[in-house]
Amino acid sequence: MNAAKFVVAALVLLMLAACKDQGPSRTGAAAPELGVLDAQGREVRIDARRGQVVLINFWLAECGPCIAEMPALDAFYKENKARGFDLLAVNMGQDAATVEATRRRVEVSFPMLVDPLKIATQRYGAIGAPTSFIVDAEGIVRERIEGPLSARDLQRKIGGLL
Repeated sequence: MNAAKFVVAALVLLMLAACKDQGPSRTGAAAPELGVLDAQGREVRIDARRGQVVLINFWLAECGPCIAEMPALDAFYKENKARGFDLLAVNMGQDAATVEATRRRVEVSFPMLVDPLKIATQRYGAIGAPTSFIVDAEGIVRERIEGPLSARDLQRKIGGLL
């Protein structure tokens, strides 16, 4: 995607965020809308994933624990996608080129999303990286997890929701 289209898409998301500020995500509350972009510059919406269990993972390219957990996240994603699981890896404010370079380096199959204005990062109250949120099939935030997730953590925390 060229830079001009990306800037326009980011500005549209910022305007939408200003009109629909939901505050930080809380366990037991409805998951806030994301306001993030995919690699093609299209908005990715959490409400479009109703009926699926979603792990929203906030990360940074230079975060060692973030990169270290990605193979386990990808394996769980591949094993459970057909069972109604989705994983959205939201980068915390870095540019699209950085996100794409990281995706190529770690070779994951799940969507790596761009949050250039930190809209989702702020809505979810993600401060440190990695920070993850488990959203159930009804769109309710079930758990906030600070720090990296292992394969065992994923199975224990999400397996029963599928």
